[in-house]
Amino acid sequence: MVVNTNLKVIVVGVGRIALSHIPHIIFHRNLELVGIVEPNRLMRFVLSRLLKVPAYSSIKSIEDIDFDAVFVLTPPSSHYEITKAFLKLRKHVFLEKPVTLNPEHSIELLDLAKVNAVQFTCGYVYRHHPIFKEMRNIITSGIYGDAISCKIKMVGNVVNEDAPKTWRNTGRGSGCLYDYGCHAIDMHLFLFGPPNTVNCLSKESIFQEGVIDRFTVEIFHDDKYGFSSEVFCDWANSQVRKAGLSIEIVTSENKIHTDGQKITVIGDTNKVYSIKDLETNVSYYLRGEEFQLQMESFIFAIIENKHDYSNIEDGVLCDSIISDIFEAKL
Repeated sequence: MVVNTNLKVIVVGVGRIALSHIPHIIFHRNLELVGIVEPNRLMRFVLSRLLKVPAYSSIKSIEDIDFDAVFVLTPPSSHYEITKAFLKLRKHVFLEKPVTLNPEHSIELLDLAKVNAVQFTCGYVYRHHPIFKEMRNIITSGIYGDAISCKIKMVGNVVNEDAPKTWRNTGRGSGCLYDYGCHAIDMHLFLFGPPNTVNCLSKESIFQEGVIDRFTVEIFHDDKYGFSSEVFCDWANSQVRKAGLSIEIVTSENKIHTDGQKITVIGDTNKVYSIKDLETNVSYYLRGEEFQLQMESFIFAIIENKHDYSNIEDGVLCDSIISDIFEAKL
C-alpha cells in the first residue's frame, strides 16, 4: 500500500493487549497517535510522557478532538457502549475481540458501521497469520482432497489458583471461552464458513465457579463440507508455557497439520510449508507478522474507501456461538 494519507488515531484502553498494538501504530507510516484514553491515573501519567501524546480519562473528553480512527482495546464488557459511541461519531473502529457479549448488540454495531460508511474491524488476528491463511487456501483449493474431519485446539497457561482476580477471570465476559475460545471458533469460521449446528460437549470451571476454563464443542457442516469438527480450548494448562493454536484436518487423501509455524501434509506428498517460505513482507515485526498485517488491512480499507465487513459479520456469528456455549446446559 503506497499512500501518503495520514490517519489520526486514538487508543482507548492501555492494558496488556495495547502493548501489541501501540508500537505498530507509532511506527506506521500512515498513522499518527494523537491521544490515549485510560481510566487508570498512573497509566495515563506514564504513557502520556512516554508516548508524548495527551491522555484522557474518558471518551467524553475526546469528542471534540480531531481524529479519524480509534483502537478500542478495553475488556469485552465495555465494547458495546464504547464502540457505539465512536461509530455514531462516524469514526473508523478497530475493536479487540470479541465484538460484544450480546449478539444483538453486535448486529446493532455492524448495522451502524454500514449506515455511517466507516470501517469496523474486530481483532481476530489469526486470520492474518500467513500459515493459517495458507491453510485456508489449501482447504479451499482441495489439492489434498476434501475435508472429512477437523480438530482445532488452543491451549495455554493464563490462569491458575494463584492468579490475581481481574476482568479476565472474574464476571461476565471472562474465562477461556471469551479469550481463547473466540479465536478458535473464529478460525473455524475462517476456514470453513458458517456451520449448521454447534453442540457443547463439555465445559469446566476449575478455579472459580461460573468462569469457563476449559471446553470442547462439536461443529457440524451438513451442506458445503458435510462433516463435523471439534474445537478444544484450555487456558489453565500448567504444562504449556505459551498459548498456541493448532489445527489437524483429515481429508479424503491426506492428513494436514499446522502448529502455526509450518504446515505438514502427511500422505502421498509429505509436503511441508514453512512460514519462512511464505510471502510475509512487513515493515514492523512484533509478536508475529499477523499483527502488522492485521493493521495494514484495517488501514487499507479506510484509505482506499473499500470497507470490508466480512470480519465483523463472522465476529457477530462467533458471538452468537459463544453465547450459546455459555448458556448450554450439560
